[in-house]
Amino acid sequence: MAMGEWVENPHAESALSNILPCVDQRTTNNTLVQSKQVVTNIVSVVNRFIYSIADANASPNDPNYYNQSGPAMPPLCYPFDSQLNERQCTSQEVSSSNASLVWKKYECQVTEYGFCSSVVGRVTPEIYSQLVGAVNESYALEHYTPLLLNLQNCNFVRETFQEITSSYCPPLNHYLKVINAGLGLISVGVLLCLVLWILYANRPQREEEFVKPSFAQKLKHRFSKNRNNNNNNTNSSLSNAAGEV
Repeated sequence: MAMGEWVENPHAESALSNILPCVDQRTTNNTLVQSKQVVTNIVSVVNRFIYSIADANASPNDPNYYNQSGPAMPPLCYPFDSQLNERQCTSQEVSSSNASLVWKKYECQVTEYGFCSSVVGRVTPEIYSQLVGAVNESYALEHYTPLLLNLQNCNFVRETFQEITSSYCPPLNHYLKVINAGLGLISVGVLLCLVLWILYANRPQREEEFVKPSFAQKLKHRFSKNRNNNNNNTNSSLSNAAGEV
């Protein structure tokens, strides 16, 4: 079965290998490592801004000053450690899944010049939207890259085919055997009906063949009887004539 052969060795030449080209595990691992590095770089850029600008009590003469004040804004959590292994976020960090909700509390109202007009606020609405956009990109790379790589190396397809071949193929084979047996019985029945029809169609012709000779014999017998009667009458007439003479 082509599906079973492909599940056992997806990189071999088979009927499905041209339809589902798969990359090797090494390429998949390299792609996953690069995606983790990109996520780490995005988190580093976001946290650098939070530490150096948003949470900094800058003076009015500072070019990064926009009247930010109030409690310090929590940094974004690094999902991976230095070895790119998964790590747990600390209580002082916010994860990429809820960073937008937490940081919304640190958003300030701005004046027409772009400065915070409220007493408490660490980011302007424009800065907040940029930070949330970066977090969304980090979240997408962190959570969706493994799923996409499962499609790239055909793990998802392989698991699906394994489930199909183990759970659905045996009952399907049983039903196919039953269907084949039923079709065989139907074929035999049709063949028998055809034979009986041929025998029935030839039956009247055979009866006519038997009827025709018997009818001819009856006519021959009748003609013979009439001829004998005529001969007897002739002989009687001759006898009478001879007696009279």
